[in-house]
Amino acid sequence: MLTEAQFAIVAQEAKQRIGLALTHERLAFVDARLTPLARRENCACAGELISMIQRQGDDMLWHGVVDALVMSDTHFFRDRAQFRALSETIIPDLLRGRPAHARLRVWSAGCAAGQEPYSLAILLEEMREEGRGGLVDILATDISSRLLDKAASGLFSQFEVQRGLSIRRLIAHFERVGEMWRIADRLRAAVRFETHNLLVDAAQLGPFDLVLCRNVLSSFGEADRRETLERIAAAMSEDGVLVLGAEEDYASLTGAFEPAHGACVMRRNAYWRRAA
Repeated sequence: MLTEAQFAIVAQEAKQRIGLALTHERLAFVDARLTPLARRENCACAGELISMIQRQGDDMLWHGVVDALVMSDTHFFRDRAQFRALSETIIPDLLRGRPAHARLRVWSAGCAAGQEPYSLAILLEEMREEGRGGLVDILATDISSRLLDKAASGLFSQFEVQRGLSIRRLIAHFERVGEMWRIADRLRAAVRFETHNLLVDAAQLGPFDLVLCRNVLSSFGEADRRETLERIAAAMSEDGVLVLGAEEDYASLTGAFEPAHGACVMRRNAYWRRAA
């Protein structure tokens, strides 16, 4: 079991490396998440693992510790009302403001195991089939190489595909591979996965017309939240749209955005300029 002192060290590393704000109430959660890693490293418990890392000063093991703490609970078409708004309002509005053959650039930030960007790829394919879509590039990023490897594989369990996918969409966009389901190659090819830390500038990734950063910033402290929002804004087109989680309302944290389509959907403030 982690001691309180060891938990404080882990919390400090998680804050500095990925912005994750861990309160003391999360000690049992952290201990449980680190136990499998401890066993792989032939340690009896998470506390022994942290002691070993402190002795050795092994940065790669610290990376493994932080990676184990990255949240991954998500599902396909999470928050259906938001996907409905994307299909009916947000994406059509963005497309109308661009030349007919322009590519809409989309960023799924904090994509976890890939359900969100693949849901976007499915949605956009369906929109094109209905004559309502255009050319789109999707970039999906996460801090966790473990989750990105799973996302890039396109393989999901029966439990995972049952969370959010209708039978119609499952049959149309996936194939059975043993006991798993693999998303169609055309949809895998529609999404590019990259490692990215939201605490690092993202301007070189953009500019993006649409950014989804849903249920990610809620684990950050307020200062990191504000600075991350401004880093995202700096990577967006002047009329770009940012979609946060359904219960996330951070418009008041920065002048980089203004509310649009509801509190959790914000448009970049065209007059905002990031401070040097």
